Amino acid sequence: MATPRIGFLGLGNMGGAMARRLAASSYAVTGYDVDASRAARAAAAGVTLAPSPASVAEASEIVLSSLTDPPAVRRAYLGPDGVVSSLRPGMTLVDMSTIDPDTWREVAAAAAARGADCLDAPVSGGPAEAGTGQLVFLVGGEAPVLERCLSVLKTLGAEIHHVGPLGSGHVVKLVNNVMSMGNMVVAAEAMVLGVRAGLDPQRLFDILATSGGRSHHFLKRFPKVLAGDFTPHFSVALSRKDLSLALGLAASLGMPMLATSTVRQVYEAAHAQGLGGLDMAAVTALYEQWAGVKVRGAAAGSGKEVEAGAP
Repeated sequence: MATPRIGFLGLGNMGGAMARRLAASSYAVTGYDVDASRAARAAAAGVTLAPSPASVAEASEIVLSSLTDPPAVRRAYLGPDGVVSSLRPGMTLVDMSTIDPDTWREVAAAAAARGADCLDAPVSGGPAEAGTGQLVFLVGGEAPVLERCLSVLKTLGAEIHHVGPLGSGHVVKLVNNVMSMGNMVVAAEAMVLGVRAGLDPQRLFDILATSGGRSHHFLKRFPKVLAGDFTPHFSVALSRKDLSLALGLAASLGMPMLATSTVRQVYEAAHAQGLGGLDMAAVTALYEQWAGVKVRGAAAGSGKEVEAGAP
């Protein structure tokens, strides 16, 4: 079977890493991004740049996308110069963004009218995993369509979960992110409580890292907090967006989400304090401000210190 020509929409931290990996794995990749610097980095790694999403579709058999939010996905696929305008029968569209399922079902309906298939395949993992082929894919759609895309996804991911019908992958991703962001807020609140009560931050982390309250994000992100490093790997702004999508999904199903609503307000407060562009762990800076303490270890100062209220 011939290697499919790949299109890629969105060449940022995640999409750029995936597009570069595909190009390095001998796929012919045509990409598009609204940001010229991100596009240039992809081009330097062997990605052929196109002037529009429609042009990406013209050069491709499988189009992948990793975009910021539902409006960006709609523009890229359904806009006047979007992918759908250039679809051919037999093409496949695979969205890896974190968006609501209804947005992708809308795109899929427009694609189906032109004889193209769709999968939703959001990922778990960050830019490092994207660049090394260690992502986890959460796939919604028909099994035969997934089978056609399997070699491409296996180049990017170590685990591929076929969740169910179209839209299922996006639902799982929102559920996962609700848990991740909730874990981060609880960890930030608890750590600042312990430090405010007089415990040494590094010693407290070391003990909690082996205790029952630990979580993946506590272990992954708090070493950076202790170093005062809030370099964004997944930002406060994206966290705020994903929590809003999850609450919108819950509202459409008539389901209250009391804890998630509170967690979202913490990220809203962090965003309002100018921390939106920093890592999601920067919610800790809010609690530090409120408690009048710093959660820092012996290595603090090796990263970028921030204050709540800083631009």
